[in-house]
Amino acid sequence: MVSSELDLNEALSTEPMSRENILSLKNQIYTSKANYEELENKIKELKSTISTEKDTPETKKNTLILGICLWISGNKAEAFEVLATVPSNKFTCYFLGKCHQELEEYEKALDYFERAKQANEEEFEIQIDIAETQRLSGDYQGALKLIQKLSKGHDSEASLHYQWAHCLDNLGEYEEALTHYNRALEINPDHTNSLFRLAYYYDLNGDDENAFEYYKKCVENAPLYTNAMLNLGLLYEDNDDYEKAISYYYAVLQSYPNHETARLFLKDAIAGMNMLYDDDKVKKQDKETEVLNIPISDFELSVRSKNCLERMNILTLLDLTKVTEFELLSYKNFGETSLTEIKNILNQKGLRLGQAVESDLFIDADTSGNEDNVPKTISDMELSDECRNAIEEMGIETIDNLASKTEIELLERDNFTQAYVDEIINQLDTFGLKLHSGNNVGGVVDII
Repeated sequence: MVSSELDLNEALSTEPMSRENILSLKNQIYTSKANYEELENKIKELKSTISTEKDTPETKKNTLILGICLWISGNKAEAFEVLATVPSNKFTCYFLGKCHQELEEYEKALDYFERAKQANEEEFEIQIDIAETQRLSGDYQGALKLIQKLSKGHDSEASLHYQWAHCLDNLGEYEEALTHYNRALEINPDHTNSLFRLAYYYDLNGDDENAFEYYKKCVENAPLYTNAMLNLGLLYEDNDDYEKAISYYYAVLQSYPNHETARLFLKDAIAGMNMLYDDDKVKKQDKETEVLNIPISDFELSVRSKNCLERMNILTLLDLTKVTEFELLSYKNFGETSLTEIKNILNQKGLRLGQAVESDLFIDADTSGNEDNVPKTISDMELSDECRNAIEEMGIETIDNLASKTEIELLERDNFTQAYVDEIINQLDTFGLKLHSGNNVGGVVDII
């Protein structure tokens, strides 16, 4: 598990800078939104400093650091432009290679990776980058040849078996590919790329149980594995669990605020949840209508009761909900015995006399009369000071205004945490209230 604690200045001032330290730093950056924001602030600071400095060794070092930070932030094109101005060495060549690889300029990437290799020995990590670049370019056989050569001295490396499996996967040799994915996980049970590929394999083959298992293992690791989060969300959508799907998409946006796919999936999941809610509401209304339209003749009533109701033109249970107890008793020949019969029938169906008169929404008698117990303002609710302050910063003063918000709307605020939302939900539930529910596009996301 990668530590989320970050001191960016200290990490970047370590001498000498190394690939391992930079790759570790990248992982740390994506463990939290705060870390990513710290990186963005560092980039702004470096740009400002460089623009005012003269051409000195310190300026060149800051330019190198800026290029590395831009690459970490995902701004590959600008990172390349900055790194290209730095004196060439094995270190800068490696990250120029990474920029070209991520820009899908594979020939240039391979050229830089070759330059980055040590003069007297072949570095395994860079060789794996070369094999990966060959695979990405479509040269699966070339990649396999290099991987098999490397396996003679590095068979215990999870990254080697992952690349081996992925090449076989691309060639359609799925059973053998699974063997190497599992071998990678034997070496390193937390190897997220292998976990994802296995989850993806099961997902495509309709094995939701195993897909869930491996996606969840994948997202338990830091940094956040966005494709696994998105695919988990899609699986939950397929199972009509829109709330969990939304939570996964939102988690991606917390770390990657500009992630277009996550934003699209989130929007679609919210729409899906609204459709499901509306469908449930329609089904409930249809069931209520079906019950209300049951004829009185379907029930065993005394002859006197039936005759009285027919003369009053009361033919269905709906008709009964439109009259009050007083109106029935005031009718000629309708007594307490008949009234008891009618009440028992309505009670069996969860209805009561006069219900339609009281409310078009058929409010349950047990929930009425509690308005005096509901607090009017936020200050009346039993909330932590931190939670109350976060609510007030949104300009929310009344309980009605708070209940009109969705969980997603609250969590989109920078100062709002899931703990605050849980606190609000628990408090609202105490008074029989809840947050507004808010009213699936896309297939499974692959990794290249």
